Amino acid sequence: MTTVIEAKVTSQGVLIPRPLLAAWGEVKEVEIEQHSDAIIVKPKSAPARELRAEIVREMKAAGLIEELPWTPPPTAPAEERARLATKASR
Repeated sequence: MTTVIEAKVTSQGVLIPRPLLAAWGEVKEVEIEQHSDAIIVKPKSAPARELRAEIVREMKAAGLIEELPWTPPPTAPAEERARLATKASR
């Protein structure tokens, strides 16, 4: 959805009418891109790790996934891994 408005650029930043931002819902931050013919304001993208954490939380809440207790396998020393890599490459 594209809405054309007259935004005011001041020394404090870009001023945009609040009713336009209200349509986006709970937006805490926005990104502003300046182009030669327009200024584009859009909700700030969440980093991938935040999105992943949110998705996992929602899937757990819905019972789609669960964490199983398990002991991680022991790690082999670097020398042993190198020896096995050499042996496997023959």
